[in-house]
Amino acid sequence: MRTLAVALLLVLAGCGGGSDDPPATKATTSAPTQAVTTPTVAPPKGTPAPEALSKFRCAKTPKGVWNSSGFIANAGKSKVTYQVTVYVGEAAGGAEKAKTRQLANVSAGGSTRFVINNLPAPENGGSCHVQVLAQR
Repeated sequence: MRTLAVALLLVLAGCGGGSDDPPATKATTSAPTQAVTTPTVAPPKGTPAPEALSKFRCAKTPKGVWNSSGFIANAGKSKVTYQVTVYVGEAAGGAEKAKTRQLANVSAGGSTRFVINNLPAPENGGSCHVQVLAQR
């Protein structure tokens, strides 16, 4: 009878006292990851050269189209390629639309005229902004 009592106790001990909850684990935290973004447009390359610009005009036509023109002069001693970018609107530093023209190999001591027509512009217009970069 003693053997039966010990066996019964072992069976009952195996059935009770346990919990179905998994053992507690220590929570670990990791540093938040930052999303990597890539620009959709390559940033402009070159040296600012506002002194090369003269007779710049930018205006809205009676039909509502914005056009610009001007001259780029190379005062240096070697050929230079210039990049002229014109933007119409508020200079808010966002992803505004502009138009760019490359003026390749402007001769030393020479100048060239540029025209950039059909500039993208907001409905309410704004001011014209121009950037000139020398790409040596």
